[in-house]
Amino acid sequence: MNKYVDYLDSISVDAELHERTMNRLRQKPVPRYKKRVVRRYAGLAVCLAVVLICAHAVPALTSSPVEDIPYNPGEIVTEPLFTGLPVDNFNLADMQFEIHMDRPLYTRLYDFFSYCPPKMFVLARVIETEQYRDDSVRKQDATVSILSTVWSLDDDIPETITLTQWIYGGCVWTVEGDVLVGSEIRNLLREGGVYLLPLEYWQDRDMWTVTGDLDVLFEVDDKSLIWTHSGFEGFSRFDGENVNVLINAITAFTSDENCSVAITSFGRISWNWGVLAETTVLSMVQTTNRYGYDQYQYTVSTDSILSVAPNDYYQWRPDKDSFTAISYASGYLEQGGRYLILLDPSEDGPYIEPGRVAKINDDGTITAITAEYGNVFDEFNGYTVEQMKELAERAIAWHERHAR
Repeated sequence: MNKYVDYLDSISVDAELHERTMNRLRQKPVPRYKKRVVRRYAGLAVCLAVVLICAHAVPALTSSPVEDIPYNPGEIVTEPLFTGLPVDNFNLADMQFEIHMDRPLYTRLYDFFSYCPPKMFVLARVIETEQYRDDSVRKQDATVSILSTVWSLDDDIPETITLTQWIYGGCVWTVEGDVLVGSEIRNLLREGGVYLLPLEYWQDRDMWTVTGDLDVLFEVDDKSLIWTHSGFEGFSRFDGENVNVLINAITAFTSDENCSVAITSFGRISWNWGVLAETTVLSMVQTTNRYGYDQYQYTVSTDSILSVAPNDYYQWRPDKDSFTAISYASGYLEQGGRYLILLDPSEDGPYIEPGRVAKINDDGTITAITAEYGNVFDEFNGYTVEQMKELAERAIAWHERHAR
């Protein structure tokens, strides 16, 4: 096996094919062949010869029967990865959730990356669950074991995670006291179940949550088939398919080389509505807006427009050597200072948010302005203006390719 891995590392093949093959090689072996009945009168010498020929021709017979199976580009592996519980193919859209809040609506895989992307996609088995009240809010904690990582923002993958879900009215049909009972549980994870989970970590609460679990719940049944429990065709088209079909679709998003920048705050704003501009502050005056609130009106030079979001809402871009932009914060921009700004166009003109401004240093690199809720340029400190232009272009290209 080790020699075979070394051989694959040494030859020159398509990078995607190589990566898929290596992933398959390192998976836990699962037999894919059936024993054949040997003819009663076959000679021992003949049987031995057949074994020796197969041992040379098919490496799988001398090591693992699964690890050395070639993987062709575009092929969907149909052998079961993991099996869960029998699944009732219910539809979450039929539930009348009592949720008095605005929330993102997940209708397709792309939404997981165009909003705030999850920390990881994993295949997980639920070990145990516990329901309780927390400040009069009903919740369920589920302890899950990570079986396989489909995709992650980093390599820090714990072996087990405790996931918190809120128990909203409409998720179930019957309740006995404070406890949900029977098979009426809908969006909540079930003990013993296997799920493909998009997970988010709330650092301020030290809590893991399931992203989009009111619109879609990727559940793997006892035949390794996936059920999304979604009323949206963008998800329901996977229903009844082998779980690998959905995994391949997620891989198509995440294996794109531009994905890493496209799903950052900077990348998503560059695509959705932002205008990236290299500017110099010419002047600033304090004014009052039409609602009576103080605002600060900056006049800045149009040194360079690096990217413009291709949206259909506000097709604004500077058409002169300078333009006026509004901010509701002061003190972070200095007259004569050079700044890289991710402007927020609107019907009242462009806005400057403190968390979307970076100072351009004398050597052409940038330093993010300190902002209360973080800055979209924080992770790009030390990059040049030209590099930020390239990143914006890459982000827009990724979204244009995958936003279908």
